[in-house]
Amino acid sequence: MDLPYIDKTIKKLVKTYQTRDPYRLAKELNVLVLIENLGDIYGYYNNLRRIKMIHINSNMSDNKKRITCAHELGHSILHPAENTPMLSQVTIASELKIEKEANYFAINLIVDPSADGIEYLQKYQKLEYFGLSDEFVRYI
Repeated sequence: MDLPYIDKTIKKLVKTYQTRDPYRLAKELNVLVLIENLGDIYGYYNNLRRIKMIHINSNMSDNKKRITCAHELGHSILHPAENTPMLSQVTIASELKIEKEANYFAINLIVDPSADGIEYLQKYQKLEYFGLSDEFVRYI
């Protein structure tokens, strides 16, 4: 994984668009976000005729939808020409390089290093503060 490249990409996005909100960033980047019933699937990214689309399961909590949007946004930026595997409870811990990159992108987009007092928090406390589950600790 090229972590410095991903970090630089996030920094540039946040500076350019003045937000860490994955929904706003998707809108600014002309990535269509579709909320739909996907059964057990959290979401997925696809590119159809140069139209980038993020699909998010409508049956999840708002927080899980936000995390999924950030993950799939990572795919749209880091792997724009690929149609990615569907994100689920099983694939969230995937060892596939593109899945790890999308997870890293999502977590480091959501976790704002400039938040008040963040420097005093341990990794697990940071995850809890930003509404992320412990399984993402390896990406902080």
